[in-house]
Amino acid sequence: MVRPLVVWFCLLLASRAASGETRYISDKLGVELRRGPSTEFLILRNLDSGLAVEVLEQDPANGYSKIRVGDQGTEGYILTRFLSAEPAAKDKLAAAEKGLAAARARISDLEQQVGTLTQQLGTTRASLEETRTSQGQVSKELADIRTAAANVVEIRDQNESMRQRLAAREREVQELTTAGRALASRSSQNWFIVGAGVLLGGVVIGLVAPSLRRKRRSNW
Repeated sequence: MVRPLVVWFCLLLASRAASGETRYISDKLGVELRRGPSTEFLILRNLDSGLAVEVLEQDPANGYSKIRVGDQGTEGYILTRFLSAEPAAKDKLAAAEKGLAAARARISDLEQQVGTLTQQLGTTRASLEETRTSQGQVSKELADIRTAAANVVEIRDQNESMRQRLAAREREVQELTTAGRALASRSSQNWFIVGAGVLLGGVVIGLVAPSLRRKRRSNW
């Protein structure tokens, strides 16, 4: 008497443990959903392969499970062997094909992005090369400017040196001019003195000469 109770208890636990789990209709083309757990009950509808259903109860004794169909909420019984823990193969294939299509679209998108990035990279390289060329020209112009600036400084130094030399020459000319004027002034003074002396001598001679003549006559 104890053994049937244990079996019944185990079956009850198994039926409750399966309650609420999601299962999928197997790959069988059509599965009958019946009102009760045997072929004697009325068929409520045919369930397509891969359809997701909710398991409410399982009865291992007769091999049936009570389920609820998600699309319409219909409850009924089907053979437990037609329930699968994983989606049907066709659904897996459809999901795989969908994933493959998404992967191909992603690859195509990535290829387009790679093409765009490659084109941008080419443009960037061309711009970089142009920038390098322009930088070379700017460096050359800067070197020319520095050379010209050095020449300007050198010319400025030369001009300053020439200006100082010219100023020195002008001072020398001024000094020579002043000395020439002083010399001319002295020369004029000397000639004036000489002329005055000659004139005075002439006057003296003119005064003395008659006296000398009279003395000579008287001596004769």
